[in-house]
Amino acid sequence: MKVLLVEDEVDLAIPISKLFSSVGWDCAVAKSINSAIDLLERETFDICILDLFLGKESGSMLIPILNERNIPVIVLTVVDDVSEKVRCLRMGADDYMVKPFSPEELLTRIETVLRRVKGITRNRTIKYENLEIDPFSMTVRINGHAIFLPKKQVMILIKLLENIGGVTSYNTLFSYAWVSYEDASIDALRTHVHNLRKVLRNYGFDIISYPGVGYTLRYEKSTESV
Repeated sequence: MKVLLVEDEVDLAIPISKLFSSVGWDCAVAKSINSAIDLLERETFDICILDLFLGKESGSMLIPILNERNIPVIVLTVVDDVSEKVRCLRMGADDYMVKPFSPEELLTRIETVLRRVKGITRNRTIKYENLEIDPFSMTVRINGHAIFLPKKQVMILIKLLENIGGVTSYNTLFSYAWVSYEDASIDALRTHVHNLRKVLRNYGFDIISYPGVGYTLRYEKSTESV
């Protein structure tokens, strides 16, 4: 799962992003509205955690933009005021949390919003034949046995599983598995897919390449290469 954290206080952004990493979530941090919009243009997110006060900017300006992209948003603020809470919720925020808060409460609020908006829970698994992935813990199991893979390969596999029967494009994989397009490259993607394919072939799965387009996951033996 990928989270957009819009927070200009480094002392708060760092522990929150580490919290998300500890449960297997990918987190991109934006310190301003413009940087958040830039990330939204280039990447795909499952949820946004939004600070209301970003220097002289009001984080609430992002709420309509997030709504347009169907990205649920949880507002974070030091303002414990009913009228402000009502304003944000009426603008389209899905939840409103007052600082300070406990890490467990934040994770629980996120789970609740995702369950309500997207039907995603911490116990949600993606399955195909005897292969299953828990996107929250980033664990992969085949025939009930844990398969240890690098995080990027797990994220690539998640997208392939979500699109069984179709071709998952390079851009989809880049936007989900890489923090930014600047860090992504087709060579890096090919290397990860090549290594992932070698593991999966031991269990009867294969990743089929469509040069210039993307990849498909199939439950069969194949000798195709990247």
